[in-house]
Amino acid sequence: LDYVEDLRYADRPYLDGRAVGRIAVAHGWQTAVGTLNELRLVVHALRGWPAPLGVAVNDAAGLIGADAESSDPAVVRQLHTMGEQVLAFAAAMRHRRT
Repeated sequence: LDYVEDLRYADRPYLDGRAVGRIAVAHGWQTAVGTLNELRLVVHALRGWPAPLGVAVNDAAGLIGADAESSDPAVVRQLHTMGEQVLAFAAAMRHRRT
């Protein structure tokens, strides 16, 4: 988010019409979910389109490893699903703009 301000003078300012995936990692579910909700508000304020699925991860539960094989399979599935949603929306918007 620190560099989004650099896009203020672009043809598509800020996150205008861009698909955005949201991932919040925190030491506890309550904080992760709260952060995820706030990220949705920030993306909307910056004119972006948040993916329907945002991923909240409790790092206190040891769900994230060094790679997909050592991470919780449910987290990996959620990340894949969110990535597919971002790509599908980006492709639809690209088609619409051309």
